[in-house]
Amino acid sequence: MDALGSGGNSVASFWQVAGALLTVLGLLVVALKVLNRFQRQQGSDRTRILQVRRLGPRRELEVLQVDDDVYTLYRHDGGLAVLKCEAEAAYRARADADAPAPSATILGRKLRAMAAAAGGGTRSPAP
Repeated sequence: MDALGSGGNSVASFWQVAGALLTVLGLLVVALKVLNRFQRQQGSDRTRILQVRRLGPRRELEVLQVDDDVYTLYRHDGGLAVLKCEAEAAYRARADADAPAPSATILGRKLRAMAAAAGGGTRSPAP
């Protein structure tokens, strides 16, 4: 007798191979779903995208928060460059200082609209 247990040539049937393949693929899908759920629970509170500015078709500036640090990144076709790393408190203080007063912004828009309606204001607003 040979190692397969029967005296002749034993070949696995099509159904045995298909069943084994489906079992392996099913276990793979279940494992990936469990890992994905575990990854979302672990990383959801640690990393956030604060701001994205598009510079062109494949170029952008991103501001990411990782734990208590804020990173400014430049992304382009094949690469990534870290432009700045600062503490979250420093980023928030700088962002609050740079923000224009909301009433002045609304007032400016209303004045431009009134000037345009009156026939004046041919200049385009500054970006």
